[in-house]
Amino acid sequence: MKTLRIILTWFFIIIFLFSFLSSVKESFAMTANESINNFAFNAAKVLRENSNSGEYFFSPYSILSAFGMAYAGAEGNTAREIEETLGFSKDFHSELGNFMKEIEEHEAFNTANRVWLREGLKLKDVYKDILLMNYGSTAKELNFKNDTENSRKIINKWVSDKTNAKIPELLAQLEPMTQMILTNAVYFNSAWESKFNKKNTSKEKFYPGGCLVTEVDMMKKHSDFLYAEKDGNQIIKIPYEDPRFSMIVFLPPAVIGYAGTLVPKGAKFFDLNAEVFNDLVSSMREYNVDLWLPKFKVEKRYELKELFDSLGVKLAFSDFADFSGMTDDEKLKIDAVIHQTFIDVDEEKTEAAAATAIIMVKATAMPMDRKPTAVFHADRPFEYFIVDDYTNTILFAGRQTFE
Repeated sequence: MKTLRIILTWFFIIIFLFSFLSSVKESFAMTANESINNFAFNAAKVLRENSNSGEYFFSPYSILSAFGMAYAGAEGNTAREIEETLGFSKDFHSELGNFMKEIEEHEAFNTANRVWLREGLKLKDVYKDILLMNYGSTAKELNFKNDTENSRKIINKWVSDKTNAKIPELLAQLEPMTQMILTNAVYFNSAWESKFNKKNTSKEKFYPGGCLVTEVDMMKKHSDFLYAEKDGNQIIKIPYEDPRFSMIVFLPPAVIGYAGTLVPKGAKFFDLNAEVFNDLVSSMREYNVDLWLPKFKVEKRYELKELFDSLGVKLAFSDFADFSGMTDDEKLKIDAVIHQTFIDVDEEKTEAAAATAIIMVKATAMPMDRKPTAVFHADRPFEYFIVDDYTNTILFAGRQTFE
C-alpha cells in the first residue's frame, strides 16, 4: 500500500512538472504579428540608446521576415534560443506567410524574399519547401568566390527593383567566402486619405531637447482623427488612402524648459512597449484635432549583430550555431545582419522602403454627436509607426528628432 502511494505521488509530480514545463515553453511563443510588434519596441529601445540623437527608422516586419528564413533552418539550442528570445514558434512561418499573402493584395505595400547561395551549395528539400510555401522565396546560386563583385551587383539590383530604387545598394561589399544570403525587401507608398494643404505648411520651431531649437516645415490640418491622451501623452491615427494602413504618431509630454513651459501636471513619460501601445491604440476615439506634423525624409543603415546579441540571440552568430536544417554541405553561422531604410513624408503621401540581408558563412567549430477637441502639435521628438490596421502589425517604426 505504501509502495502504491509513493508511485502515485511521483506519478502526479511528474504530470505536474510536465504540464508546468509545457506551459513555460508555450509562454515564449507568440503569433507572428505579436513577435513583430514585440521586436519593434525592444529593437527601438536599443537603436534609440545607440543613436547620438535618439533618432531611428527601421522595419521590424522586414527584419523578422529575413530572420524567419534563418530560423526555418535552425535546430537544437540555436532554434530554442531564437524561440525564447523572439517569441517564435514553428507556426511563425505559416502565420507570416498568410499575412504576407493578405497584405500583398494591397497595392500600397509590396514585400519580397529571396535566398542567394554559393554555387554548389545544396539546400534540404524540407527547408526549400518552407521558403517557397511561406516566404515565396526561391534560391538562386551565385559565384560568390570567383565573381564576388558581380554577385553583389545582382543582389543589389534585386533589392533596388523591389524598393522602387529607394535602396540601391544594400550590400556595400561582399566576401568571397560567403555561403548564403537571406534577403527581404519591402516598399510602401500611399497617399493620405485626406491630404494636407500645401498652402498651410509653414516654418515652425521644433524643440529637439534641452535648449536646442530648430525650424521645420510643419504641415497643418484641422480635422477629425482617432485620438487619445493619457497622463500627458498623446497618440493620433492618420489614415492613408488605402484603408488597411495608417500612421500612428505618439507624442510624449513637453519637458521642463521646452518653450519655457513646465511638464504638465500629472504627466508620466511612457516607455513604449507593445502592451502600452496596444492599450493606447484601443482607447482612441474620434476627436476634432488641430494637427501639426513636420515634413521629413530619413535614410538609415544598420548592422544589427550587436542588437540581436543584446536581445539574447547569441548562438546563431557563434561557431556553435546549428543551422543543420538548411543543408548538410556546410556548417553555417550568421555573420552579419544588414538593414537599410528610407522614408519620405510630405503633404500628399508617405513613401517608405526597407531591406534586410542576413549573410551566412562557415562556422568553425463609442460615437458622440459633438466631438471633443484636441491640439496635437508634433513640435518635439515623436515616435511614429506605419501600421496594418487589420492586424495592428507594425510594418515600420521610427523616432524623429531633427537633430
